[in-house]
Amino acid sequence: MANARRIEDCLPPLEDSPAKRFSPAKRKQYFINKAIRNSDLTPRAKGRKSLQRLENTRYLMTLLERDECGSEEGELAHAAAPSIFTEACNNETYVEIWNDFMNRSGEEQERVLLYLEEEAGKKQRRKLPSRNGEPWKEPPAHTPQECFQRISRRLRATLKRGRIPMGTLEGLEEELLAFFSVTPHSVYTALMDNSFERLLLHALCQYMDLVSASSDIEGKRQMKVSNKHRVFLRPELLLSAYLGQMS
Repeated sequence: MANARRIEDCLPPLEDSPAKRFSPAKRKQYFINKAIRNSDLTPRAKGRKSLQRLENTRYLMTLLERDECGSEEGELAHAAAPSIFTEACNNETYVEIWNDFMNRSGEEQERVLLYLEEEAGKKQRRKLPSRNGEPWKEPPAHTPQECFQRISRRLRATLKRGRIPMGTLEGLEEELLAFFSVTPHSVYTALMDNSFERLLLHALCQYMDLVSASSDIEGKRQMKVSNKHRVFLRPELLLSAYLGQMS
């Protein structure tokens, strides 16, 4: 069986230098550095796509920092746990994508990074211990009371005061359920200028065990929601119904 090709073995020679003088690890580091230099890592990055590329570049920096800690070729040392970048080095699918990574759109870059995160997560889950030889399973869904206790104290107090626009809350629930039931590993994004709607979305995400964050995008507030688990588990009782029982 032919050996798997590594990304660094497919990279072109370094500029103005014979390729044979550099190890694959050095060549990989060179191209990461070059990608960072050619990125939008400057204060002028104000547009949505520029900010997305900036975020991707910072992610590349973390990959570089992890790989720099690894041993050089020929050293008789125990190898450190492979980084997310190293995980992709053995996948031929991303050889061409890596070569022109920084020339692609921010959306395409996000898909690459999401793939790497998923692959690293799969490998970590395979290492989880099993009980009585049984394969590892997803934890069961929590009760409505446990889901409600996941919400921060401040948000719980706000929800208990009443006067919650149930129509708005139910609309947000429907959007999140429809989105993560079909694509549990994708990131839900929405522009929300209304501060109370953002508050409801944060509370809803905590109830559903999702991760939410808000940021400024071209003068508007953008919400991003992601799922930290392998699958999306629908709550036994939706937050809107739970609040209805409390009233």
